[in-house]
Amino acid sequence: MTAYIGRRLLHAIPLTLGILTLVFVLVQLAPGDPAALYIQPNVAPEVIEQMRENWGLDQPIHIQYFQWMKSFVTGDFGYSLAQHRPVTAILADRIPNTLILSGTALLIIFALGIALGIIQAVRQHSALDNVLTFGSLFIYSMPSFWLALMLILIFSSKLHTVGWWPDWLTFPPSGITSSVGYESLGFWGKLADRLHHLVLPSIALGVSSAAAVARYMRSSMLEVIRQDYIRTARAKGLPERAVILKHALKNALLPIITLFGLYLPFLLSGAVLVETVFAWPGMGKTIVDAIYARDYPVVMATSFLFAVMVVVGNLIADVLYAVIDPRIRYD
Repeated sequence: MTAYIGRRLLHAIPLTLGILTLVFVLVQLAPGDPAALYIQPNVAPEVIEQMRENWGLDQPIHIQYFQWMKSFVTGDFGYSLAQHRPVTAILADRIPNTLILSGTALLIIFALGIALGIIQAVRQHSALDNVLTFGSLFIYSMPSFWLALMLILIFSSKLHTVGWWPDWLTFPPSGITSSVGYESLGFWGKLADRLHHLVLPSIALGVSSAAAVARYMRSSMLEVIRQDYIRTARAKGLPERAVILKHALKNALLPIITLFGLYLPFLLSGAVLVETVFAWPGMGKTIVDAIYARDYPVVMATSFLFAVMVVVGNLIADVLYAVIDPRIRYD
């Protein structure tokens, strides 16, 4: 297993460099550059040219490319051209926020998706199965940004005007903390405030994917519970709960593990839209702001981290395969 992981990591190096090269080319093909944002009638052209020279934008494309690659290989992501501070400092502020949001959404996706999939498989063709199937397909068809806007409209705006609706079920429409009074709260007050702000973004990011996981889980569970060893377990007189949760669930989780590895990078890409809608200060909003500002170092650094997450997600899926199914070996 260790040798396999080492080989996968070595193969990931050229893949990551290729993604960085593609991102660099796309950024360079985009019209304008960071200096164009400072072009004003009262700013002399010489000042703009000096800014381009200071940022290295006056160099030929191939020289800029090798300078970027050299910086990334040495772990130096450079300085933000828009925020005028190290990119590593920006990422250090934003990565934890994205991990909190993505981790909560990941918990919603698989806890809710697996539970609904098991219920649908056990109650196949029942009224409950039909209702959950329709609801899953309906929710899965919703784009995350549209669902985010609907959640804000309902739980932050409309229900706030209903007299009998409790205040604690009215959620903030944006931000990660309250803008007024947050600093005066104690530890538990700050934690509750952050969790209150986390509810709507995590639901918008995770609930549609949970519907997809439920469909996969239902199909996998239906296939497993028809196997001979499940019939044998039932013939021994084992309770149905033990048959489903102890014997069937473990084998039914194999295709779900693949989804787990793939959803790690998917959540980061989905967070771009959700974080923008909710003004959540994470990597998704950071890369959107950097693209608008032509902030090349930040765009390259965030794209690099997204690429790493794709590689790590697939590697985690392969490792978990071997953990769940002892028959799988990578030696």
